[in-house]
Amino acid sequence: MGVKNVPKADSTHICQAITSLMTERYEDSWRSKVVAVGCDGASVLLGSKNGVVQKLREELDNPYIHAIHCSAHRLELAYKDAVKKLSTATHQKCEALLLNLYLFYKYSSLNRANLMLSYNSLGIKSKVPTRVGGTRWLPHTKLALTNLSYGYDAIVQHLEQLQNPGDAASRKDSAAKAKSFLKLLTDKNMQLWFPFLLDVVVCLSMASEAIQKENSTLADIWNELESAKTILQKYKRS
Repeated sequence: MGVKNVPKADSTHICQAITSLMTERYEDSWRSKVVAVGCDGASVLLGSKNGVVQKLREELDNPYIHAIHCSAHRLELAYKDAVKKLSTATHQKCEALLLNLYLFYKYSSLNRANLMLSYNSLGIKSKVPTRVGGTRWLPHTKLALTNLSYGYDAIVQHLEQLQNPGDAASRKDSAAKAKSFLKLLTDKNMQLWFPFLLDVVVCLSMASEAIQKENSTLADIWNELESAKTILQKYKRS
């Protein structure tokens, strides 16, 4: 639709940005045609008294404008709430490890190059660890876990290499971090948690991706959500 600068991220300025952008694009014809507003679940947007949607209702003199909280975002929040209830140190370590491995290779071209060599020595295609979070939420987490599972042997081999002072790839500034990462990667609890978490996230990601597709229908999304619920119930029973 367009991009508009918002001087201040409060409901008044966001509402003004939306109305001015729409008016610039469609003049006043759009005002009588608004039926719903899609957004995330922030209170500045969905607040019942002063949220952006409520201000749009007042601005357009239409109390029936429907607020739609993005389903993919709701799924992400539900996943995070479920994780918080676990409150396990293992999961917290898992998330920290995924983030730190991503940063470890992102900001060091030498580490990335040596990781590629580790992949080559094992005869497999190289994949660098990716970040957990991102604009697509759960699918980003799935990719990070998938890449770690796929490249586990190569990553462990490279981290072990960094522990050898006599090796050309060994560097003092990276050795301490590598030792910490290696300890977590080889921990039995972590080795059990990673595949379990991957199974859950893959299941939920399929539903999230269906929600985010432009050509998905309500039936498609419903089927994916029902399928995810059935799979998770099976995991729970097993």
